[in-house]
Amino acid sequence: MRALKIIGGFVLGLVIGEAIPIIWYIVATSYFGMFDRDGGGAMGAIFIMGPLLALILGIGFSIFVGMRTRAKAV
Repeated sequence: MRALKIIGGFVLGLVIGEAIPIIWYIVATSYFGMFDRDGGGAMGAIFIMGPLLALILGIGFSIFVGMRTRAKAV
C-alpha cells in the first residue's frame, strides 16, 4: 500500500509539473501581453520546461509521500 501511495505521489507531481509551465504560458500571452509569433515560447514551455519541472516535482512528491508514510519507530 505504501508503494502505491508513493507511485501516486510521483504521478501527481508529474501532472502538476507539466501543467504549471503550460498554464503560465497561457497566462503570460493572454494577460501580460507577451508576444510569441513563431510559437517558440509555447514549444519551450511544453517540451523543455514541462518535462523538467514534471520530473523535479514528481521526485519531490514521491520523497514527501515516502517520508509521510514511513513506519514509526517503537
